[in-house]
Amino acid sequence: MTPSRTTPGVYVTETPAFGTSIVGIPTAVPVFIGYTQYAGDPVTGALLYGVPVAITSMTEFIAYFGGAAPRSYRVSMAAAGATPDFQASFTVPGSGSIGLDVAMTGFDLSATSPDASQFCLYAHLRLFFANGGGPCYVVSVGSYWSGQSPVVAPDPVPAAWIPAAIAAGDPVTGAPGLLAGLAAAAGKTGPTMIVIPEACQLNLADYGRVACAMLAQAGALQDRMAILDLPGCLMADTVTGLQACQNDLVTAIAPQVTNVGFGVAYAPALNTSIVAPGDILYTNLAAPNGDNSVVNNILTTQANMLYSGAQLATVQTAIATAFPVTRSSTNTTQYSGSTSSATTPPVAYPTPGADLSAWQWTLDRLLLDALPVFQQIMQLIATKMNVLAPSAGLAGIWTMNDSNNGVWDAPANVALDSVTSPFCDMSDAQQGGFNAPLNGEAINIVRSQPNRGSVVWGARTLDGNSQDYRYIQARRTLIYIDQSIRAALQPYAFAANDATTWATVTASVSAFLTGVWQAGGLMGSTASQAFTITCGIGSSMTAQDVLNGDMIVSIMLQMIHPAEFIELTITQAMQG
Repeated sequence: MTPSRTTPGVYVTETPAFGTSIVGIPTAVPVFIGYTQYAGDPVTGALLYGVPVAITSMTEFIAYFGGAAPRSYRVSMAAAGATPDFQASFTVPGSGSIGLDVAMTGFDLSATSPDASQFCLYAHLRLFFANGGGPCYVVSVGSYWSGQSPVVAPDPVPAAWIPAAIAAGDPVTGAPGLLAGLAAAAGKTGPTMIVIPEACQLNLADYGRVACAMLAQAGALQDRMAILDLPGCLMADTVTGLQACQNDLVTAIAPQVTNVGFGVAYAPALNTSIVAPGDILYTNLAAPNGDNSVVNNILTTQANMLYSGAQLATVQTAIATAFPVTRSSTNTTQYSGSTSSATTPPVAYPTPGADLSAWQWTLDRLLLDALPVFQQIMQLIATKMNVLAPSAGLAGIWTMNDSNNGVWDAPANVALDSVTSPFCDMSDAQQGGFNAPLNGEAINIVRSQPNRGSVVWGARTLDGNSQDYRYIQARRTLIYIDQSIRAALQPYAFAANDATTWATVTASVSAFLTGVWQAGGLMGSTASQAFTITCGIGSSMTAQDVLNGDMIVSIMLQMIHPAEFIELTITQAMQG
């Protein structure tokens, strides 16, 4: 610019004295993959299936992906020798009123078979945010209504819509499923955790495909970790059952044993309080095939015991409206309740176009207020719906812990919110087989502790036999440092590979690591004890490296490891 100066005066030229500063990347950004009611942009209406969508709250989740999947439960006689869910009084022709054991089982909306496909991503997101979760990504792999892709699902949902099944899928062949969503997440920069809560319900072969793909992606990208639930954990309410799940996990992830350092597993499932009885309607109990005979009988029998006259007629009509009994030509059993829907329900039917859910809610409140056994049934449904895999809740714990203490602090010894108890209790001796198994594939256990609730009591990766990557915070701190420095050094690509660039890079990395050390992320009484950095010929590079265009920055870190085992040594001293 000097030759172009024509006006006398003072000119200032600023020359940068320091290199580019390094800013730490976000450490706790999970990507959730699963089934939703729909996936669409609330503004444009564009479909967003298979697209990672950034959200920060349940309000945004509902706007983009809708609400919870409908869940249906059936009241039936408990099998001989089985533990009943509750006992109720029935009116049986020729026997009068008798007490019988009652079981409640889940089933899909198209059949009466046990329901193995419980779409629960909505509930898991609620558990995530309840435990301190923040910004995250969600990838919807499809609507939980088979063959449908609604941006907004109609209310009521057409009877012809049949729920889809949770599937692993195959991104190579194009078969929809969880693997396709995982493939979509691979191309997104930003996520640091992979969470697929519904995968634990797959059969072992498909679970293995999904779990291995999660570990493979984390190991290949090295910017995220996979949080795994044990296969079949939703049914494991005993230590023996949980040990079987542990063995299945070992079998499932065997093909990815080289990447287990990027994986973490938690158990058991959790009894949560995410779903309250007030969140459930009688529609969760209405039989899809129309055979409401058992629940109709239970409710009507209690109504006959509690009411008479006009009150009895009102309650009976409400029961018949909510739970009409379908009778076939071969079914001659007479029930104490009505055998068809009431023509004049106690709550007037909504007019066409009116809000059907508000009418259903009003009818539901009438039954709840009038019949204690109906309240009991609703509580049982809530209890069953509240059994959730732990991965999403732990993703929230990781987020909260990073915010409060830093990524280098172990995300353990923290109580979970909205969790009433672990699905399975165990002793210290029993936990040892999970925390330190011979193969090193450790499973972190959530334990119930007096006056503290359900506490995360473990902080190991699946590479528990490694001295380098045994602990979660060591692996995640390395990811944080690696990704932060990597992003900051991008501007130096194609810069002169000389002493000036080496000094600038060394200064930038040193300043960043000094900040990490000062925050408590590295061990050492001084910064020089916490880390060392070398970059240059004779230290980290050779002359041939320079000719090859390689600039090598060598960093040695002194990582922090947790006090996992605390030993008290107590000695009695003699008087005098």
